[in-house]
Amino acid sequence: MFALLFVATCFLAYSNGANDNFKGVASLFGSRTCSYRTAITWATITTFAGSIMSIFLAQTLLQRFSGKGIVPDQFAVSEYFVLAVALGAASR
Repeated sequence: MFALLFVATCFLAYSNGANDNFKGVASLFGSRTCSYRTAITWATITTFAGSIMSIFLAQTLLQRFSGKGIVPDQFAVSEYFVLAVALGAASR
C-alpha cells in the first residue's frame, strides 16, 4: 500500500507541477537576461527550495485541511481513501 501511495503522490506532483516550473522565470528568458539553461536551472533550484520549505512551514495548514469533519474519521485515516483521493486529484 505504501508503494501505491508513493507512486500516486509522485504522479500528482508531476501532473500539477510539470508545466509550472518555467513560468516563474519565463521573463528572464524572454527578456534575454539569461539563457534557457540558466533560467530552467534557476527555476528548478527555487522550486525545489520552496518545496523543502513547505514541509516545515505547512504543518499547521496540513492539519487544518486534513478532511476531518468532511468525511467520517474511519474513512479519513484509511489508506485506501487516501490513495483514492490522490489518484483522483492526479487524474483530473
